[in-house]
This record gives sequence, C-alpha cells and structure tokens, in this order.
Amino acid sequence: MSGLLAGLAVAAPCVLLAVVWVRTEPFADARERRDEPASADDATPATDGGTVRAKPLGPLRWLTTVDHRDVGLLYLAFGTVAGLWGGMDAMMMRTELLTNTVSVWDAETYNALFTTHGITMLFFFAAPVFAGIANYVIPLLIGADDMAFPRINALAFWLLPPALLIARAGIVTELIGKTLEGALGLLPPNAMAPFGGLGGIVDPLLALEPPGIGWTMYTPLSIQDPNQQVNLLLLGLHLSGVATTMGAINFIATIVSERGDEVSWADLDLFSWNILTQSGIVLFAFPLLGSAMVMLLLDRVVGTTFFAVDGGGPILWQHLFWFFGHPEVYILVLPAFGLVSYILPKFAGRELFGFRFVVYSTLAIGVLSFGVWAHHMFATGMDPRVRASFMFVSIAIAVPSAVKTFNWIATLWNGRIRLTAPMLFCLGGLALFVVGGITGVFLAAIPFNLVVHDTYYVVGHFHLIIMGVIPFSMFAACYYWFPLITGRWYNRPVAVAQALVLSVGSAVTFLPMLVTGTEGLPRRYAAYPQAFELLNQISSAGAYLIGLAAVLWLFNMVQSYRVGPPVTDDDVWDLAETGQRAREWHHPAGRPTQRAPAVDDAASEDEGDESEAGTDGGEPADDAAPDDEPDGVDPSADPGRGSALDRSSSDDAIGGRGALRLVAAVTVAIAVLVVAGRLLLPLTGFDSTTEALIRTLNRRLLLVAVPLALLVEAVLVYAVWRFRGGVAIPTPENTALEISWTVATAFVLLFVAVVSYGVLGSPFVTATPEPAGERPANATEIEIVAEQFDYDVRYAGANVSVEDADVIYAPTDRPVYFEVRAEDVLHSVHLPALGLKQDAFPGQWNLLHTRLLDPGEYRLYCAEFCGVGHSRMRTTLSVVSPEEYRQRVDALAAGNGTAGNATAGNAAVASPSDRTG
Repeated sequence: MSGLLAGLAVAAPCVLLAVVWVRTEPFADARERRDEPASADDATPATDGGTVRAKPLGPLRWLTTVDHRDVGLLYLAFGTVAGLWGGMDAMMMRTELLTNTVSVWDAETYNALFTTHGITMLFFFAAPVFAGIANYVIPLLIGADDMAFPRINALAFWLLPPALLIARAGIVTELIGKTLEGALGLLPPNAMAPFGGLGGIVDPLLALEPPGIGWTMYTPLSIQDPNQQVNLLLLGLHLSGVATTMGAINFIATIVSERGDEVSWADLDLFSWNILTQSGIVLFAFPLLGSAMVMLLLDRVVGTTFFAVDGGGPILWQHLFWFFGHPEVYILVLPAFGLVSYILPKFAGRELFGFRFVVYSTLAIGVLSFGVWAHHMFATGMDPRVRASFMFVSIAIAVPSAVKTFNWIATLWNGRIRLTAPMLFCLGGLALFVVGGITGVFLAAIPFNLVVHDTYYVVGHFHLIIMGVIPFSMFAACYYWFPLITGRWYNRPVAVAQALVLSVGSAVTFLPMLVTGTEGLPRRYAAYPQAFELLNQISSAGAYLIGLAAVLWLFNMVQSYRVGPPVTDDDVWDLAETGQRAREWHHPAGRPTQRAPAVDDAASEDEGDESEAGTDGGEPADDAAPDDEPDGVDPSADPGRGSALDRSSSDDAIGGRGALRLVAAVTVAIAVLVVAGRLLLPLTGFDSTTEALIRTLNRRLLLVAVPLALLVEAVLVYAVWRFRGGVAIPTPENTALEISWTVATAFVLLFVAVVSYGVLGSPFVTATPEPAGERPANATEIEIVAEQFDYDVRYAGANVSVEDADVIYAPTDRPVYFEVRAEDVLHSVHLPALGLKQDAFPGQWNLLHTRLLDPGEYRLYCAEFCGVGHSRMRTTLSVVSPEEYRQRVDALAAGNGTAGNATAGNAAVASPSDRTG
C-alpha cells in the first residue's frame, strides 16, 4: 500500500504538469509583449543609501553589500536553503510514519527530526524569507532610498548563517565525522598514530548528536539531556533572536522615518502595515525568549536553578517559552496576511475592500497575541479561572482574522479576477486558512483542548495555518515580483502546476491529521497503533506532493532566471488600467523602468495620483468616479453583468443591502442549528461522564463550524468562478457591512466561549484538587506515577503498588479520582477515548475526576514528549465492574503479579507509597 501511494504521489503530478505544459504557453502570465528586448546596457544601476554607484563583481559584492535589495536577496537565498533543509526533515519523518512500527529510522533519529524540523522552519525559514521580501520591496513601496540603518541591516543577516550552523552543528559534524571515518579507514593502520589514532580525529566530531528534546525544549528534559549539542542549539537560537530583533528595529525606523513625502500613514500599503506590527511584536517577544534561553543554558552548564523542579521550574519554562511562542505564530503569519492583502487586489482588478478595517484588525492581532499564550498549558493544572480568561482571549483573537478573510472575499466579489500564478497561490492559501482558522477555535475551547492537545489534531491545525498561508503567500510574492527582481518572466505552466500540486498536497497531508488527532493519536510517536496506519500513509503521500511542489518552484526559478523572456516595460501585470500600478514598479531603483520608459497612464507620477494608485489604502481619485469604467474595458462586452453603476447600486453588490441580508441570514441559521443541536443530540453512547460532556460540546460546536466553513469556502469558489474576467466595479465603502460581519463573528465566538465555559464548570472537567475528606464515600482513588518510560500505579484503597504496569484497573459506576505525578521529567496521562488528559509534573500532584460508564479496554498514552522512549509509554486502562475491580486489586495485594499485568515480569508488587489518599 505504501509503495502504491508513493508511486501515485509522484506519477499524478507529473501527468498534471505534462497536461498543463501542453495546453499553456510557457511564458504568458501577462499580456504578450511586443517590445524589443532590453540590451545589457540597460542594466539597472545600484543604489546604496541614496548614492548610485557600480557594484563590485563576484563574491565581494555579496559579502560587503549594504544595499537593501542585495540584503533582501541574501535573506531569500538563506531562507530557501534552510527551508529545503527543514523540509527534508519532514520528508524523513513522513517516511518513517508510512508504517506503524519503527522501521526506517531509529527512535533517536525520529526525535531529532521533529526537533530540528520545527526549529529550522520557525526560526531559520519563515522569518528570514519574510525579512528578505520586506528588505527588497518596502523601501520601494514607501519611497525610501534604503533601510534606515543599512549596515545594521547587513549585520542582522550575517548573524543568521552562523546561527543556523551552530543550532544544527550535530548533523554537520556527524556528516563530516562519518566521511572522515570512511576515508581515513582506507589508510594503513598506523598512519593516524601520530594524531592519536583514527578515534582521536573522528570521536570529537561524533560527540555532538542532533538534539532530541523537542522544539519546545521543555524542562527538565532539556536540562538533563547530556548531549552537548543542546548547548549549541540554545546559543544558535539566541543568536538568531538577536538578528531578528535588529531587523525589527530597522523596519520600524524605516517605515516610521524614511517614508517619502507623498506616503502618509493613510497611504501606507498593507504589507508595510503588517511588517510594522510584526516588528513591534518581535521587540516584546524575542528578548524574553533570549533571556529564558540564557537561564536554561546556565542551568545546564553552570548549575543554576532557574528551572529547578522544586521551585516549579517546568511550568515557569512553559510560561516564558509560550509568552514568546504564541506571538511567534503571528510574527510569522502577519507578513503573509500583508502579502495577500497587497497582491490579491491587484488581480481582482479593484482596491482592497475595507482597507481601514484590515489595518485595525492587524493592530488588534498585535495586541491580543500577547494574551493567549497559556492556551498551550490548559492541561498543566492551573487555576480554572486563569484558564477561562485565556480561553476567552484565545477565542476573541479569531475575530480580526475572520475580518481579514471576509474582506479578501469581498474584494473578489464584483471584481475582475485574473487567475495568474500569484492569484492562484493567494486563493489556495485562503482556502486552507479558513479550515485552519476554524479548527483553531476548537483548540481555544478548554474542554475540547484537553482531549486533542498533544495529538495530531494540533499538528493538522497548526500546519493548515502555517503551511497554508505562509508558503502560499511567499510563492505568490515570488512570482509577483519575479519580473521586478530578475527582469525576466517565469514559466507559467510550471508555476500553475506548482500551485495546484501544493494546494492538493497540503490538503491531503493535514486534513487526515484532524481525524487521527480527534481519535486520539498522540503526536511525536514514531510507533503508533496500526489502526492509524492508512491515514498516516495518506498524509505521507500528501507530504511528498508538497516536496514535489518545492522542486517545481526551484526548477522554475533557476530556469526562468537563465532563459526567461526579458521584461520590457514597467506595467508587467497590466495594473494601470485598474489604477493599481504600485510604486515599486516605477521606483528609480526598479528594473523595468530602466528597460523602457514609464507608460503614460492615470497612475503617472506627473499627474500626482501616485499615492492613490500605488497603494492598497488610497482612495479613488476625484476624476475616477464610481460610474467610470476602467480604461480599455468595454462594459458592453458582457451585457449580462451590467454597468458598474447599475451593479454598485443593486442589492446583490457587495456595497448594497444584499450582503447585510446574507450576514443576518447566516447568523439566524447558525442560531437555529445550535438550538436544534442542543435539543436533538442526546447525552448517551459515551464511556465516561467526562467524555459525554466534551464530545457533546464538540458536536454542538461542529454544528456551528461546519456550515460556516462550507459557506465561506462556497462563497470563495463562487466569487472566483463568477467574477473571473469581465468588468470590475470600483471598491465601495460599506462600514455597516464591516461592522455587521465583525459583530456576527463575535456573536458566534461568544457562543463557543459561553458553552465551553459551561462545560468547564463541571467537576468532571475541572482539574482543581479537592481535599480527600470531601470526596464521596464510594470514590475510588488511583495514583499514577509516570517515569521514563512506564507508569507505576498505586491503588490507595488496597494500599498496593505495581511497578511498570501494563494494565491499570478502574471500576464502573463509581467516582474515580486519578492522581498523577511524574518521577523525573514532564509526562502526561492521556485517555482520549474517555476525554481525560492531565500533564504530570515532577513534585506536583494533579487530579483527573470522572465516572466510568461502560466496561472496556482504553488506551492510555503519554502525550507530552518525555525522551527517546516516548512512544513506548503506552498502557491500557481496563474498566471492569466494581466486583471484578475488587477481585483484581485483591489479587495484586496478595502478590499475584500476573493478575494485574499483561506481562508477568513487569508486575512486581512494590512497597506502599508515602502519600496517603
């Protein structure tokens, strides 16, 4: 099966590429150019801090440059290398997961792969690529000669390559060591004696191993790991944080102080707005992460006790890390939002709908991003009131993201959509983002989060956001500005094929993870139950499609740079006819302007309309009334669509009353579904009281989420199908519509928060410890102590303990209290089928409270990463009748080990625990 899926994953895209290649002209994404190709004498002179000068040739240029465009290209090259490196880690992981056993790599390698994959993609791929795009285009967009601090700009980049090599030195030294070991082994036996023998040369190189502590670096595992590469990892990440902070300061200074006289805050483009907000988040988030890493490094090397177990250090690390970690998500996605907001309107033939509301939503995300970090810690046993506050903020932050989505769709509505390669990537990323965003609302709800946290549901949700909008926006920007950067056209069939392969591959990879996660498959498991094998194979096939898309992009970039047709004017995307020819295309430093004179259109700088036509935020010029058709467009060409004036005043236009009616109808329909679901969905068919509460909540939320997601996706597809080509009407202002869908979204999310809080108030869901004396007389107390890599169990009523228990017994029809603790590092007790999840910290007891309804066998996992044997920490909870439970426990008390365990050798009866019930 796995071979067949791998073959289909390779063959299908090749067939698709061949079909697209045959049916499409290779270099025809814009209108056919008839101008004479530019000569080499027309090459663009370089600017450096406002001074035009000739650049040195060869490596000296790239090693000494402070020009913002060259630095931007260096960032892009570095990010590409890091992204391909991190992507190879992902391909290796998905190859291992083709089978449910550890068959390709060993457990140590698998743990190192997901550690280095996460760190590389977050710190060394996404952020540098966006920094490169911003470096290249922001000075052009705002009319600046260069960045505010060119030398600091270059220094910030040159800190990144050594940071990456230090962070991933383990794999580099291992590769060098293995190569030397093979090469020097061919020499005579005594040839290396003067150097201490072969081991004296190779062993130091093999001493560093790729880190296997997880990309979150949770303590105390990250402190106890003897691998010295962890120290280098912390130093490399700290260095990358310094570089990112330097870049953020530079962007803020540039946007605030280096704007041209014609660029006011109202005229600032949305990409610059998002980079400005992102840089502000960086200033608050990265210094905290750097400080936490220094403390962790001191704990490892010097022996300090910042994160000591006795002082609550494991939880302290989580607070410090996630105070950075969740704003980091928005550090990554805000530039992507800005690129979509900037590029999508260009190919919709109209200005962005609701420019001011999109700016406000961007600023709102920047503020709210610092109030949601603890939703990664709902299972740590924190006070329920604190958890509830973070739940409400985590749900509220979805409102500005929804506003952006609606504004993008409203921009497409009544537009003139051109399905160019940049537009295809924007649309594909938007479609994935809708699903990823809605699944994130579920994770913000504490009861549901307790079931699916640390499962593949989180992996699927996170990657639908990160893999969806981020690479898609990067590719859209790459193809949009490729003519500007290189002066050449890319290959359209390859670009279109890449967009389709990437869209399909992303959906095939991450949507099955939502299913496996909901069913309880823990993430970070190299070995997993066989029932999940088929879905994992489907995800792996989709991952191979993503890898193929990356190869197609790399091929397109190299070949198009070498042989692509030259660009011969400065309106390569035909933006003048819609009044959107932006500033970068006729900036003095831009390539196309130097190849041919600027076209004489309504956006000419000489006519003073540059600030309106060149940005996403400008208002239409006075002489461009709403009833004027764009230049060169004949409204009679499509009589069924009517004139712009007719359509803009009709109820079905986005500026009319029809959209308000649609919002009202959707709100009423969702309310009806919620009420119907509450009345029709029974609290039956569940295995525990906790599962009954959480699963019922999940069903009711699905009644809201699924229709809403399908509606948004359907409107997106309809808008693309209905408004491709034809006539675009000017973008109207409709404050009432903006407010209505903002309020409607907030209303839906408020419902999610309220019903989730109601479930959270149940004693079966809350993790607040209760005094033993207040528990019911018939309650059963079971203590579970996790250690590497098994569970010890103590049955308090019988005062008997079992070490390395393969089976844990619990009775039905009784209140059951599981008290959990970790012996060494952070563990967890996760029973997804019963709706139970609780982290286990050393030195801290936590509580799981439920009533088990049906006898049966239920899988118990450790969901928190706890080391190399993480995937071995699986046992079974056997739920039996109260009478059989007493018999089983009495047998254990009598010393009959085989009665309590699947393996007799694991069933040694230990002395009673010091802790009493």
